[in-house]
Amino acid sequence: MIPLKSFLKNVYSQNGEDGLIQEILSRISKKHALNNWCVEFGAWDGVYLSNTCRLIREENYSAVLIEGNTEKITQLEANFPQAIVHKLCEFVSIEGEKTLENLLAKTPIPQDFDFLSVDIDGMDYYVLESFKAYKPKIICIEFNPTIPNILDFVQPKDFSVKQGSSASALVRLANSKGYELVEATQCNLLFVRHDLIGWVVDKQIKLQDVNPAGNHPQFIFAGFDGTILSNRPDIRLPWHAIAVPMSELQFLPKALRTYTLDYSKSQAEEFKKFLGKMSKVKTEPGD
Repeated sequence: MIPLKSFLKNVYSQNGEDGLIQEILSRISKKHALNNWCVEFGAWDGVYLSNTCRLIREENYSAVLIEGNTEKITQLEANFPQAIVHKLCEFVSIEGEKTLENLLAKTPIPQDFDFLSVDIDGMDYYVLESFKAYKPKIICIEFNPTIPNILDFVQPKDFSVKQGSSASALVRLANSKGYELVEATQCNLLFVRHDLIGWVVDKQIKLQDVNPAGNHPQFIFAGFDGTILSNRPDIRLPWHAIAVPMSELQFLPKALRTYTLDYSKSQAEEFKKFLGKMSKVKTEPGD
């Protein structure tokens, strides 16, 4: 099969997802009937950087679009006045009446709808974890691309926290729900339901193959002398468009960045004073 990466294309999406989704659906449709239903929450105005807009506008998909911002839901309703697009002004929760499953139950969407897009900048992992009754054919979910592939990181279970989760954590979760990884873009992973996977790819897809940037991550570690080190000259904060120099991340004063057994008497005294000032710092036995 031609690698899915060859089909990257943006119509409304941000990183080529439109083309990938179109090709995956095309491959599935050759062996399994599609029902032309899709879901996106955190849908914004339904157009900007949308993973479902092309399906709705070019393939006449029915959809459930969920957005909690009242200003944006007004724009969404104007962009999609058609009845086949169900517009819900709600914030998705992970328990209670506002879970994604309970919100979808208010609509006629089938349980095995074609495509689900999960992008809420933080709690994506927990929303997918709580999603059980429905079995979409394809899931597209956002991950934090600054986290290395080897790290299984899940942010705190708190909607006020916006850190994101690692690709490996989401792959683990998706696998447990019967989904297999097929491709990755800059910040989205695409999964296909296990019973359909053979029609989409002809071999098992490994995370490092589709997310090579995750193999060249930002590492932070400590030198014997107390210097905070990295494999990079700076640490990137992509969503703020800044790179923090390593010099700004040093904790110990420069005069104390020496192996402790090599401290002079005056350095040892300064280190004790420093620890006294840093009362909240946890001290551990030395190696």
